[in-house]
Amino acid sequence: MPNLQEWRDIVIVVYGALGALLLLVLIVVLLGLLFAVRRLTRTLQELVRDPLRPTLEELRDTMHNVRGTSEFIADTTVSPLIRAAAFARGIRRGVGVVSGVARRRN
Repeated sequence: MPNLQEWRDIVIVVYGALGALLLLVLIVVLLGLLFAVRRLTRTLQELVRDPLRPTLEELRDTMHNVRGTSEFIADTTVSPLIRAAAFARGIRRGVGVVSGVARRRN
């Protein structure tokens, strides 16, 4: 029958072996957790970047459409109106000069 010192030595050896085994298990778990967190971080970054790319492209396309529409409206509506107003003013000025109304105003 083992005496008290032998039991103490057995408990110390078993406790040390279980502590070393627990340390190895914890290291493996922490490494697995580290890789999982890294993979999750990469996945989240890709998910955040993915919706932004199409949104920026759509915004760029919309900007080009607005620019094209404003140029079209300027070419088809505003420019002819400006020319018509300038022509009418020129005619009015010419009639005023010919009739002498411009001299009376001064």
